Amino acid sequence: MLKPSKKHYLRYDAQKYEKEGFIEVAGKVREMAQKPRFWQVTATPITTDGQQLDRTHIKFKTPNRVKLSELAPVINEHILSLDDFLDKCVSVIVCARVMTEGGV
Repeated sequence: MLKPSKKHYLRYDAQKYEKEGFIEVAGKVREMAQKPRFWQVTATPITTDGQQLDRTHIKFKTPNRVKLSELAPVINEHILSLDDFLDKCVSVIVCARVMTEGGV
């Protein structure tokens, strides 16, 4: 049974990724992601009303196997489909975990 890996994952801020790249790349995620894989993605949009910050966790699995280079459009499409918070969004932290047998 496929489970999200505890060792092989990456984290990045979706709004700063183009300039700053990944925040963290753990395990062999770059090597494993050369072949299409299933991923579990947790996107954490941080929103504000001008005074208080609020975090919401959005967790989903990719419907198809994708390579790392193909993952960003899948994540963006999912996040943009939930557009009720985008105008108040300060940051979106994304954690993508490779799905492996047993979650290793």
